[in-house]
Amino acid sequence: MNKKKRIVFTGGPSGGKTSVIEIAQRKYGKDIAAVPEAASVLYGGGFPRRPGPKAMKHIQRAIYFTVRELEDMSIELDDAHLFLCDRGTLDSIAYWPENSKESFLDSVGSSFEEEIDRYDIVIHMRPPKNPDVYKLSGTRIEDHKAALELDRRTEQAWRGHPRRFIIEDESDFLLKAEKALRIIDEEMRRK
Repeated sequence: MNKKKRIVFTGGPSGGKTSVIEIAQRKYGKDIAAVPEAASVLYGGGFPRRPGPKAMKHIQRAIYFTVRELEDMSIELDDAHLFLCDRGTLDSIAYWPENSKESFLDSVGSSFEEEIDRYDIVIHMRPPKNPDVYKLSGTRIEDHKAALELDRRTEQAWRGHPRRFIIEDESDFLLKAEKALRIIDEEMRRK
């Protein structure tokens, strides 16, 4: 039996992560499974979005454990080869008040090595450079400047993963999506 593989899509808000995952689902059907973004699941279900560093620590730990359970449930129950994860366990570091890998990982009882070993590939999708293209949504509350800072912090959180791809912004989103799809295509051929 072939190993089930996880590809995590990460990066700042509005980078196109969810859109690329949806395109890949249409292209590959049952050969891939999509794991939803935990923060959207939690916030959409009424998890409180309280201000301040103490609240943010509780929020990010809840997101971390929800990510793990969503991914593990999908790996165990879905009959797919590739699992496309809309954000991953290390994304919480970008939102962690101290922006510290060590502080965050200690708080959840894990290590950097354990977390990067969960993912075969990391695809980092940059948010739009043009503030006029950046869009807020029901769960995305950061302005463009904050999105760019979160993108930088997310990139730092995943630094050190051996198979990390950074996809820069493009004026045409379809060009950006095609770059991500080529990475998925190559991994599908490796089954």
